[in-house]
Amino acid sequence: MKKIIVKPVGMFELFYDLVFVYAISLITAMIHHPVNGSIPLVTFLQFLLVVIVVMQIWLYQVIYFNRYSKNRFLDIGGLVLNMFVAVYLANNINTEWRITFHYFNIAMAVMILILFCQYLFVKADNNDKQAFLIILGLEFILIILGLEFILIILGLIIGYPVGIYFCISGYIVGFILPLFLKGMFKAERVNFPHLVERVSLIVIIAFGEAIVNLTSYFNSKTPLVYAAFLFLSLVLMFASYVVLSDELIDHHQISKGFILMYSHIAIVVAILLSTVAILYLQVQNINKTFLFFLIIFSIALYYFLLAINQVYNKSECRFSIRNLLTLLLIFALGVSYLWVVIKSKIGISICLLIWNLLFFLEFYIKGNKNEFR
Repeated sequence: MKKIIVKPVGMFELFYDLVFVYAISLITAMIHHPVNGSIPLVTFLQFLLVVIVVMQIWLYQVIYFNRYSKNRFLDIGGLVLNMFVAVYLANNINTEWRITFHYFNIAMAVMILILFCQYLFVKADNNDKQAFLIILGLEFILIILGLEFILIILGLIIGYPVGIYFCISGYIVGFILPLFLKGMFKAERVNFPHLVERVSLIVIIAFGEAIVNLTSYFNSKTPLVYAAFLFLSLVLMFASYVVLSDELIDHHQISKGFILMYSHIAIVVAILLSTVAILYLQVQNINKTFLFFLIIFSIALYYFLLAINQVYNKSECRFSIRNLLTLLLIFALGVSYLWVVIKSKIGISICLLIWNLLFFLEFYIKGNKNEFR
């Protein structure tokens, strides 16, 4: 098997991520305040769409640097320009779409055009024997971006509310079409260790947002025990991800990484929903039934996606049926306990701590067994 040379994550790539620290904070703010004790369905769907849109732009830039970038002027210049427009995009993230519709979508159109130009003018290296297929893969990406760009511009001309459907269609095209045409991508072009590191960084950003929001518990009016339990709960969630990313996943493999990339979009959603659930514990008029389902949905989504990524694990670290059943049992016990204590803030805090501890121990034991082989 061809030895994979690890492509280091560049400083400008890390610099680019700073904008998404800000963007993710604004996305979380979309569902920060409950309405009548819960999140309205329309608001929740807007939240999901914005996560998909923002993560889509981030992933297209990541894929470009992963496959083609050599840190030339075109690469860095395009990234910095995209970063500049991303700030403008982030400033228009909210639930008042009638007000920010044009500004948000104009920013998206410009960012897509920048990405289009980056992919258009990049020169693939001559060492790849499958040059023709690489060109087809690059052409495929350009077609997706071009189609998405046309739909967004058409939506802007027509205006709100009709235009919003064209814009949403553009975002969906850019998001799901790669799944239908994934055969046109070449796995050999993907530097998998670089890709694992990049998606891990966006998870760190999402957890950073969770920690920032948790600071509202660190005050003289709130018992320290709440802050301690919830903080440790987040640490254990992150620790489970670290074990998966650092110990279980085989970084030196040839893979297109589709499951890795798409699952991490949903992982970000799960972390943000967990963040909001923690904030809702302080809301007096929150609907307890809604809070119960919000917590179990976010926990289920997060650990299900971690389990899904075991397809990239080292052969000796693949989850057995016993491991999967253990994870399912932990989830079922956590749901039962949560239902009993759902009206108690301290009870929920203890439940989350124990729940995440048990999940972590299962991942840790799996990773530890690998070390002793």
